[in-house]
Amino acid sequence: MLVAAAPNPVRNAELMAALRKKLHRPAALPTPVEVVRLGAVLLRTDPALGLTGRHAKSKILAELGFRFRHPTLVSALSDLFAPRLQTWWGVG
Repeated sequence: MLVAAAPNPVRNAELMAALRKKLHRPAALPTPVEVVRLGAVLLRTDPALGLTGRHAKSKILAELGFRFRHPTLVSALSDLFAPRLQTWWGVG
């Protein structure tokens, strides 16, 4: 099995904090466990993915010398919200 995950995984709390900062949004209350479980049923997925997460890295890609264009969250978000998209999305 090939895991196509960037080499620097982050926890959900780090992801949400970075997104809030980039989108200039305030912190919000955590989603209740029951809502996550219901959402998982509706999406036909495992609620553990939203409740516990997975710390995944790709051993095969690293061994092959694959280089991600955006190996870190900061790099990926900076590209995602690059100036070319700021006027369209209204963020900066």
